[in-house]
Amino acid sequence: MSFLKHIKSSVQRLEAYNVKGKPLSPELIKLNQNENPFDLPDELKRELVEDFCLQSWNRYPEVFPTHLLEALSNHLKVPIESIIAANGSNELMYTIGMAIIGKGTKVLIPAPTFFLYEKIVRVLDGEVIEVLMKQDLSFDVDGIIQTAQKEKPALIILNSPNSPTGQSILISDIERILRETDSIVVVDEAYIEFSDKPSAATILSKYDRLIILRTFSKAFSLAGLRVGYLIAQPALVSELLKPKIPFTVNNFSASIAIKLLQENNLVQERIRYIIQQRAYLYKNLYEQKRITVFRSDSNFLIFKSKNEAKVLLEQLLNENVLIRDVSSYPMLNGFLRVNAGTESENNAFLVALNKYL
Repeated sequence: MSFLKHIKSSVQRLEAYNVKGKPLSPELIKLNQNENPFDLPDELKRELVEDFCLQSWNRYPEVFPTHLLEALSNHLKVPIESIIAANGSNELMYTIGMAIIGKGTKVLIPAPTFFLYEKIVRVLDGEVIEVLMKQDLSFDVDGIIQTAQKEKPALIILNSPNSPTGQSILISDIERILRETDSIVVVDEAYIEFSDKPSAATILSKYDRLIILRTFSKAFSLAGLRVGYLIAQPALVSELLKPKIPFTVNNFSASIAIKLLQENNLVQERIRYIIQQRAYLYKNLYEQKRITVFRSDSNFLIFKSKNEAKVLLEQLLNENVLIRDVSSYPMLNGFLRVNAGTESENNAFLVALNKYL
C-alpha cells in the first residue's frame, strides 16, 4: 500500500464514521440517532416538490443561500451578516476548524461529548485538551476555566444540551468561560429546541468570541436534507466565510428550510409531543429497579441497566428495536442511549426492554 506514505498519520490513526444497526424497514423501531420521529406531512411534501420542479436544476445554487439567510435573520432577529448556512452543522464544525486549527493548536473539549469535535481536531493536527464532566455528568465549569487558563486553547467547544448525556450548561457559566479565558467559544445547540434553558444567542451581542451552531436535523425533521447554520458577530463570521466551501446548501434543502421556518405551529406542536414522550420514557425507566437513568434537556435519554450494554443492545435488536450503545464514551461504561419516538415506538422499546430485564 504505497499510497499510505501520502496519507496524513493523524488520519491513518482514525476510524471512519459508522452507525451499527439494521437496514431501514417498516418493522424496525429506530431510536438510535436522535432523529425526529415525524416526517413532513405528505401535503406539504407535494407542495415543496412542485415548487422545486419550477426551478432550474442545471444551475448552481447561490454561493451562500441569500433567501435562507434572510429567513433565518428574520427568525433569529440577528443581522444577516451574523449567519452562515451550510450542509448541516457538522460541515460548519469543519469550517471553524479550518479557520482556527493548525498543527499543535490546542482545543479544549469537555468529555464525554459528540465524537466529531475530537475527530476534526485530530484530522487538522491539533491537540485535544480534555476536561471530564462531573460525576453527575454536569459541566465542570471551574475545571474548564482553570484548564483553559493553564493551556491557552484557541478554541473551547461546548455541546449544550450535550450529546450523549443530555445535560446543559448555564448561560451564566458560558459567560464566565468567555470572561475568564481568551478562547473562541463554540456552543453547539443542536438540541436547544427541546430544552427549557435559554439559548446562548441571548448573549451573542456581548461577546465577539462566541459562535453558536444550530441544525434543522432535529426539531425541524430535516436530518435527511442536511441544513445547519451558525451565528456569531459579523466580524467573526467574515473570517469564517473565508475557508467555507461554497455551494453546499442546495436549492431544494434551502427552500424546505425556509418553508419550515414559516410553519411554526407544526414545528412547536411536534416539539411539545417529543418532550412529553421524553418524560414518559424517563418515568418508565426511572421506575425500573434495574435501571439508572439521567434526566435530559434533549430528545434522548441515557440509561444503564444491570445487563451488559452490548448484550442488551443485541437483545433489543432481535425485537427490531434499535438504540445506541454509548459505553465507549468516557465515563459512560455500560450506558445505552434511546431517543424519544412516537408513543407506539416508545412502548415497543419498553416492552422489549422489560422482556430482557
